[in-house]
This record gives sequence, C-alpha cells and structure tokens, in this order.
Amino acid sequence: MSRIVLTVTTLVALIALAMMFAPIGSARSSQLGDQYLFGRDANVDKPVDGSLQVYGGNAYVRAPISGDLLVIGGDVAIAGGGRVGGNVIHSGRISGTDGHVAGRVYSLTTLQGATATITKTAVALSLLFVWLIVAVLITLASGREVRYSSIEIRASALYCFALGLVAFTSFVLTAIVFSYLVPYLIGIPLLAALAVFAILTKVYGMIAVFHAVGTLVAGSRTREQLASRKWFRGDLAMVVAGVFILGAIRLIPAVGPIAWSLSSIFGVGVALATRFGRREPAFLVWRPAEA
Repeated sequence: MSRIVLTVTTLVALIALAMMFAPIGSARSSQLGDQYLFGRDANVDKPVDGSLQVYGGNAYVRAPISGDLLVIGGDVAIAGGGRVGGNVIHSGRISGTDGHVAGRVYSLTTLQGATATITKTAVALSLLFVWLIVAVLITLASGREVRYSSIEIRASALYCFALGLVAFTSFVLTAIVFSYLVPYLIGIPLLAALAVFAILTKVYGMIAVFHAVGTLVAGSRTREQLASRKWFRGDLAMVVAGVFILGAIRLIPAVGPIAWSLSSIFGVGVALATRFGRREPAFLVWRPAEA
C-alpha cells in the first residue's frame, strides 16, 4: 500500500510540475509562473500570472500579464483586454501600449532598454552570491553531513527526486490546510513553523546538490588524481564549483528556472532522506531485550 501511495503521489506531483512549466503558445487557460516561447508567436488570450518572454516571435496580447513582457526578434501588439502589469522590453515595432502598460516601455536599441535587461541579470547574480555565502558557511560548519547527503544523491537519485516531489506536494497541501481549515490562532503558528522547516530543508538540500554537481563535474575520478591536487579538493571546493555550475545554468532563459526547480526537488528529497546528513532512522527501532 505504501508503494502505491508513493507512486500515485509522485505522478500527481509530476503532472502539477509539468503544468507549472508548460510553455505558452496559443493560451487557452490561465498560465501560472513565468512563461517562455522560442521561434513562434505568443497569442495571449487568457491571463498570465507572471512574466512572458518571447524570442524570435511576435506577441499578441489580448489578456492581462501580471509581470513583464520581453520580446526579442518580433513585434508587440496589445489590444482588447490586454494589459501588462510590469515593463515592456522589445526590439521591434510596438502598438497599443497607451494606457495598457503599468510600468514603462523600453526598446533594446536604447540605453534604458539595455539597462533594464541587465538589471534582471544583476538581481539573479546577487541571489547567487547570497547562495554562495550561505553554502560556504554551512559547509564549513557541517561538511561531513553535506558530503553524506551528496553521496546519497549520486547513489539514489531517483529515490531522492520522488521523495522531493512527495514532500513538495505535502508542503503545499499542509499549507492550504493550515491556512483555511485550521483556526487562525493555531493555524498561523503552524504555518510559520512549516515555512521555516521548508526553507531550512531547501537550503540544506540545495547545498548538498551543489556538492553533488561539483563532485560529478569537477571532482577527481581516482584517489591518485585527488592526491595530486593541492588546491581544488575537499567539500568546500566541490560546493563552490557546484554553485558556479548551477548558477551559470540558472541564468539561461527558460532552461535555467526549470533546472533550478528540479535541483530544489532533489535537495528537499535528499535532506529528508538523510535526515539532514545524519542518516538517523525516522523512528526508534524496537529490539527485544536480551537475557
């Protein structure tokens, strides 16, 4: 029964994850999160709860977009009930923006447009720098635990991913229960405790993922190679290498957010699977007394 429950929950979580990152073409239902489109036009007929980026195509906006609109290699046309809640950054012709754009309209051919694009990259780099500092501090404090979790990811990747999906779904469902079905005096403290636990789980798990990625890409393959190195060795070096590798992938449009989200799922799963690197049993093991 437990295997059936785990399988069904994993499938449901996979379907939900696919719906979150489904690309927008001719939108027929409300889209959640940032959307990306390459090599074709974007026909926004339903609201988009996030930003929309179009590369090599036109954008026809007839429904609200809550975030920014970025169109490179195409034109922008806003009509009917179309509205952009953020900024519009474009490289071609644009029409219908009067009164339909809450932010500002930038052209990539101007200094302001280029600055607006660079600003987003600067924010992402700042967040990666924060991740680097946190990863270094936790690795210095708990290097052995991070290494154990990294080994678990490489040895049981599928198990960690499935457990992460189940945990992510459980966090969301539990937050909904605490928010709507439990009285506020009890639900709010429980919701805050759940949020703290979820954040700690993700942070530790991501650091374990950094270590695993750094070891797989830049780690030594034999003991002789490790012994020959003087500087690039040890847990801290592997974590830093993983931060730079995943950070570079994170900056890639469309691919980066998906890869980072998948890494978060792996991280949550391995944090729970290894009990934050301690590898302790979930419950006390009962043993019969011996004479």
